[in-house]
Amino acid sequence: MPLRELEEALDAFANAGEPFLLSEVLARAGKKGHILHTAEALWPMFTTLDLVAERVPGDLRLAKRPSSPQKTLTLDERRRLDAFFRKPELPPGIEACIQEYVHAKTGKAWNDPSVLQKIRRAIVSQKDEYWREGEKKRVMYQKGYDVLGYLAYQAPVYFIQAMHLLYDLSLEGCLKQHMRVLDLGCGPGVVPLAISSFLERIGGCSAEIYSVEKSEEFIEAFRFLADHVPAPRGSVTLHPPLNADLVTVPLSCLPPSLDLIVLQNVLNEMSGHSPREKGRLVCRFAEALSPEGSILLVEPADMVNSMDLRVVVHHATGSGLFLHAPCRFLWNTQCTPDRCWSFVEKPPIHATGLMEALASGEEGYRYRNTDIKYSFALLRKVPPNPVPGLPLSPRNYARLSALHRHINRRINVAGVVMSGNLGDHKTYVIKICDGTTKKPVYAILPSYHLSHENSALLSIPYGSIAEFTSVLARFNEKHHAYNLLVSRESRVKEFPAQSRAADWNLTGPREKRNKLKK
Repeated sequence: MPLRELEEALDAFANAGEPFLLSEVLARAGKKGHILHTAEALWPMFTTLDLVAERVPGDLRLAKRPSSPQKTLTLDERRRLDAFFRKPELPPGIEACIQEYVHAKTGKAWNDPSVLQKIRRAIVSQKDEYWREGEKKRVMYQKGYDVLGYLAYQAPVYFIQAMHLLYDLSLEGCLKQHMRVLDLGCGPGVVPLAISSFLERIGGCSAEIYSVEKSEEFIEAFRFLADHVPAPRGSVTLHPPLNADLVTVPLSCLPPSLDLIVLQNVLNEMSGHSPREKGRLVCRFAEALSPEGSILLVEPADMVNSMDLRVVVHHATGSGLFLHAPCRFLWNTQCTPDRCWSFVEKPPIHATGLMEALASGEEGYRYRNTDIKYSFALLRKVPPNPVPGLPLSPRNYARLSALHRHINRRINVAGVVMSGNLGDHKTYVIKICDGTTKKPVYAILPSYHLSHENSALLSIPYGSIAEFTSVLARFNEKHHAYNLLVSRESRVKEFPAQSRAADWNLTGPREKRNKLKK
């Protein structure tokens, strides 16, 4: 079917500003065709024209999406969130619903010894499968106890992890007062529930949340939790998950004009696909983003998955997307991500009652999961805003790729903070990167060299730029990496001061940074 007449008719209806039916577009263009096939053909224009779509009997209702202002957190909202993150825990209402689901699924009490033992076996099986590498890895959730194990062991941490990321997105200016969100590979609904809880805590926002999941067992759990967890009244709409495979789902089945697409702990389970293929898949889903929309990729913090994420991002950014966080390219050069292992660490969560019950038996540590560590990437269709002073000047700074020329010399450099303290309280070790080096670079600050001039290294947020003056360059043969020794005569500060809207903080609540500065 020739599209030009249909596109012109769609454009005319969209610019008129009133809701309309797709059948009306066909009639104006003088065409006859099946509504579904027409929607598939015109779907790319829905996002281009910022339209939202709603299925009605035998037709599709389209309307121009109302504009929504950016959400800016007030001081009180930030204080409430900081108070929550000081002692993060799964909300009691969600914890109770998970216990109810265990009972509904098994017909027994959630803490029945036989139920707990089967959940333990499911957790052990999932962990064994998870640590396989390459195509041997097969993480699946096809049985009821697979899902119960996920809800008991992984869901609490993933929920708090999503809350942290939503907070950071709001500080980055990536959230609106009304959001259209798509969660790809949603599982039992952890991200949608986290969004609902986050919006309830800050107030004044609303969201329509869509999701895609291929496991029917997960979808069953999603529906149970969505029906039983109290949602903020009138502010969040959880649409039923679409049962589909992410690789084969037609784009026309997805909602257009999205503000946020989330893939949390999904890409690492697609073991049969290369990082290049995953990067293409991310770009494919980006077609559903509104012009100012964002894609959030979140993966586990272990070295293999974290490094794979950087390679996926490398391929995605080569096809029209721009990386906004955590990486910054200080010399306007793209990095080589092959050995890039970088992750965020947050304070541990409070164990749930179900987790405590599972850990009460032998080898209880195997069933307690409270640590929050993850790797992430924030991608958008628009490039990051220019930062004053970038790209760096070679007159003032040495590139990290040129450190081999400066061994045993004191130099000035700048780099993005890409880790928390990887050492201990005797020797602080912080990974940095400027986008030029192929070998890892670490800033080393012995505690006996800690001073007022260099202590900022310990408080500069993850993803922000640190400026180093008079640091000693060395090469670590054992780890095939460069070390920059920060001594008493070295100075460290954030460059430029307050350069980021967001605080991708590693060590605790965002208020800790302000305390350290004081």
